[in-house]
Order: sequence, then C-alpha cells, then structure tokens
Amino acid sequence: MNNLEIKKRIEQQRRKQNLSQSDVADLLSISQTAYHKIEKGDTILVSERIPQLATILHISEEELIFGKEFNTVREQNDLVIAERDRRIAELEEIIKDKNRIIHLLGEKLERM
Repeated sequence: MNNLEIKKRIEQQRRKQNLSQSDVADLLSISQTAYHKIEKGDTILVSERIPQLATILHISEEELIFGKEFNTVREQNDLVIAERDRRIAELEEIIKDKNRIIHLLGEKLERM
C-alpha cells in the first residue's frame, strides 16, 4: 500500500463511476482543488475521508487502500504487517543517512 497506488485506484474508480473531480469534491464537501490534491497525491488522504471515498466510489475501504478485498482477517493482517515492516525498513534507512550526516558534520566541526 502506497499513496501512488491509492491515488491511482481513486482516479480509476472515479472515472469508472463517470464522476468528475468536482462531483467527488462536492460529495466530500471539499473544494475541487482540495480533491484534486488528494487524487494527485499532493495531500495525504486522511482516514476520515477513506470511508466517504469508498462509499462514493462503490468499493470497500479495503479495496480502496489495498487494491483488493480480503478473504480472511489473517490475510489482511499479513498485508498490514508486511507494509509496516517495509515502512520500518524505509525509516531505518533514513535514520542511517541522518546519522552519517551527523557524523560527517561532527568531523567537520572538529577540524575547524
């Protein structure tokens, strides 16, 4: 699950329902510009909008977020855990990069 995949699903489902961005924005009680930013990925899709969007687009919340419906709770949990692990690994890499920068800056300060 990532924002790119979610925004693609939102746009595909909106088009499948023959709705304009303005139509969906009206149904969400937001501006067309705000909705465009959701679909473009410029803004984070807040959790309160997910059930609303799923209803408007006639799909389940699971399908909106994950791209499919789950047969079992275990299947859903496995996917959530895999996504959590992927995100943890991504954040660990960011931390390593930040630590390298801190170390290099510390060395630079010592040489001054």
